[in-house]
Order: sequence, then structure tokens, then C-alpha cells
Amino acid sequence: MKSRLVIWGTNNNEERVLLAISLNADENKVDIWSISEADITEDFYNQMMSHWRVGSDLDFPGSAAHRVIELTMADTILPDDLKVEKSDVVQRAQMEWHFVVLSTKLYKNFKNQLEDLSDKIKRLEEFDENLWNELRDLWAGVQQHIFDKNILRDHSDSLREKSNALFDELKKLRKARQSVMSQKSRDLAQQFSDKLSAITTKIESGAVIKPLIDEMIAIQKDIKQRGLLRKDFEALLARINENFNLIRSKRESRPQHRHQDEGAADKFNKRYEGLLGAIKRLEDSIAFERKNIDFENRRIAVTDGQLEAQIRVAKIRMIEERLKSKEAKLEELLATREKLDRQQASMKKREEKNQKRLEQNALLEAEKEKVKAQIADSIVQSQENIPEDVQDKLTKAAEALKEVRKKGSRKKDLASAEPGEAKESSSATEVQPEQESPSSHNMDSTLDEE
Repeated sequence: MKSRLVIWGTNNNEERVLLAISLNADENKVDIWSISEADITEDFYNQMMSHWRVGSDLDFPGSAAHRVIELTMADTILPDDLKVEKSDVVQRAQMEWHFVVLSTKLYKNFKNQLEDLSDKIKRLEEFDENLWNELRDLWAGVQQHIFDKNILRDHSDSLREKSNALFDELKKLRKARQSVMSQKSRDLAQQFSDKLSAITTKIESGAVIKPLIDEMIAIQKDIKQRGLLRKDFEALLARINENFNLIRSKRESRPQHRHQDEGAADKFNKRYEGLLGAIKRLEDSIAFERKNIDFENRRIAVTDGQLEAQIRVAKIRMIEERLKSKEAKLEELLATREKLDRQQASMKKREEKNQKRLEQNALLEAEKEKVKAQIADSIVQSQENIPEDVQDKLTKAAEALKEVRKKGSRKKDLASAEPGEAKESSSATEVQPEQESPSSHNMDSTLDEE
């Protein structure tokens, strides 16, 4: 965009004059020289058109009249005593120069901000993330104005060159800091790696798994907070996953004695954990949508153009529809969680009841074994205290009782035979039992117990 204009005109005396008009954007003023046609040569005119108009210096004749006019949007830049043949050219130049003045002010603001950042960066001894972000945000604003063509090309090139130089300075400092951080990250990662190697050895040796799992979980939380570089962080996570896979393979190789209810509990827990994860993701998504609505509302409040405001309102309506759908889905998931909570409470009560019953059964079995042992001891003791002659009589009585029982079984067999045969057999085999001793009944009971 040109800041100088050469055009023919006339003065108050209707004399033809050559007007040289130049913009002083820094001071928001316009310099006007009027040169009489009589003082203009062909060579001077050619130099005005080919050199001075594009920015070169040129000595004007001593008779040239010089004036300084304030640049405004309302008033014309030409004095009342000067007239031009093409007033539209002057009017167009006046509008363009007003834009140039505003663009120059914008350029100066950005330039001053870059100079302030340059002073801060020169005093840095190590990389400062805040200054990097400040420079990045400033350059983003410059780029937006360049994209909107609010800054002249020369000014944008100057700002770009200055910004690139500052970015290069900060990159050098960041590279130096990254070298130190890389060494620290390697040392710290080696410490964690040694701990994980020790855990691997314990797993392979058959140590108790639960403390090892707790230790790995603690290590996993710790490495997320220690500022490790990405490659070291991912390598440690891979080591932790290997240990967990090793634990899983150890468990799968063991014999399975779990009750069917335990398998159902595992399925329930996995389902419940998955539901909680889905609820968390959906809540985060809803919060994000609400932030988007708030952002669009804030932008509408500062938007000048009606078209942009309408676009943002349409975006808000679209986001609100998505939000309604997600909130309805969240209500369903929360209702499902409440249902699972009730099921979980019921399962817990049932497990407690089963555990109590198992404990009671175990106590009963222990009591039974104790009673059996006591009975066996009492029998042995009673037999040891019986005299020998009594033991002989008891032995004979037991043998006689066995014989009677055999005869009784035979009678039952004969009862199912023919009547004549049964009577004959019964009379032939009938025997009177001997007189039972006082201890025969007790001996019978003893033999039954044995």
C-alpha cells in the first residue's frame, strides 16, 4: 500500500501545480507540497513519478509550498485553496492511509511487547515455561491479525523475524534444560527399574502376591508424579505390565478350587468397574460440553459481527442437543449403578451368611470328632477294667447272642416257604437260649458300637 501520491491540481489563482502528498503514519499527519508548473522540468517530473513516489528522497524546488495536515476520517486532506483533477484518487488514498495509521499503531504495540519479552529473555539463566507460553500467545495474536490482513506486509515480516529470534533463544535454553532433565530421568528410571526387577524375582520365586501387587501400584502412581521423560515413563509402564502378566500366568497355572459363586462375584465386579468407568467418562464429556457452551456464550458477549454471533448461537444449540442425549444416558447409567449397589449389598449379606454357616458346620464336625474320641476312650477303659472270668462269660454270651440272631434270620426265611416245611424246620431248629448274665445286654451294645 503506497504512502505517497503525485497528482496535478490548481491553486487559488487557477495556476496549474503539481501536488506531492506524503503520509507520516507515525504522527498521523499528511505532508503536502505544491510546486508550480513553471518550476517543473521533464526530468524532475519523471523522478517524482519513478523515485519519490515509491519512497526515495528528492530535493524540491525552493518555490515549493509545504503544508502539514492532520489526517482524519471526516475532513479531506486537501486545503481549501487547492483543487485536484481526480478527487476520487485523493479520497481513496485518504481512506487507505487511515487504515495504514491504525495498522501502524497495532504494529507498534506488538513490537513493544516483543521488545519487553526480549529484555526478559536476555536476563534468563535457564528456560522459563511461562515466557515461552507468553511469546507463543503473543505470536498467535500476531498471526491472527496477519491472517485478517490487519498488519502491513513489511510490518508482519519485521514481527516474524523478531519473534523467530526470540523463539530460537528460548529453544537453546530449553534444549540445555532438556539435557539435564534427560539425565535425571534416566537415573530415576533406573531406580524404578531395579525395584521392578526385584519384584520380578520375588514373583518367580513364589512369594506372596498381594504385597507385590500393592508395591507395583505404588510405583505406578509414583512414576506419574516424578516428571519422567515419555520414553522412560513408557518403558517403566511396560515393565509393570510384564510383572502383572507374570502374576496372571502364575495364578492361571494353579489348580482352580473356586466356588461357582466366586466366579459370579468376579463377573459382577468387572461389570461394576466397567460401569463406573463409563459413568466417569460420560461425566467428563458432559462437563466438557458445558465448558464449550460457556465459552461460546462469552465469545458472543464480545462479538461485534452479527453473522459470527449467529454462527455461535447455532453451535450452542447443537452442543445443547448433544448434552441432552448424554445427560439422559448418564441417568440410565446411574440407575443401573444403584441397582448394582443393591445387588452387591445382597451378595455381601449372602456371603456373610454362607461363611457363618461354614464356620458353624466346622464347629459341629469338630464336636462330633471330639465326642467319638471320648466314646472310644471310654470303651477301651471299660474293657480294661473287666475281670478275666467276667470277660470269658461275656464272650460266651456274645457268641450265644450271635447264634440266636442267626436262628432268627433263618425263621424269617422259612416263613416265606410252605406252611408244612416251615413248621418242620422251626421245630427242628428251636433251641432254648442260656440264661443271660447281668452284663450281656451291655456287652451286646458294646459289640454293636464296635
